[in-house]
Amino acid sequence: MPALNAYPLFFVVIGFVASTLLYERALKLMDANAKAALIDASARTRLFNLAAIVVFLALVLWRPLLGWTFLGCAYLCLGIRSFFRLRRLALRPHAARLLLMGNVSAVLGVALCAFIFVERGLR
Repeated sequence: MPALNAYPLFFVVIGFVASTLLYERALKLMDANAKAALIDASARTRLFNLAAIVVFLALVLWRPLLGWTFLGCAYLCLGIRSFFRLRRLALRPHAARLLLMGNVSAVLGVALCAFIFVERGLR
């Protein structure tokens, strides 16, 4: 696949790199109890992420347009879910803001990539 056709994948990479850096900074600002609460609250989200990827892979092999549409919508829903999850944890404002920005960057990277592929599929 030429780089010109694969450029949407760079949005995913950039989103995950930004997310990782923001998460690392937020974790340095949190105490041990807040980190434990975050890890505990993230357990189900990791399962939802895994389920979204498995369903995406099955759909993209069957109907690529449907698979990419599902992936974009699933990550948008997971992003909304993570927003409410972070608000429930009542973390320190700066750490919570960094975590939220990390989630948003990852979600936007995946959703933008997915919807570019959907738009290409509709042409």
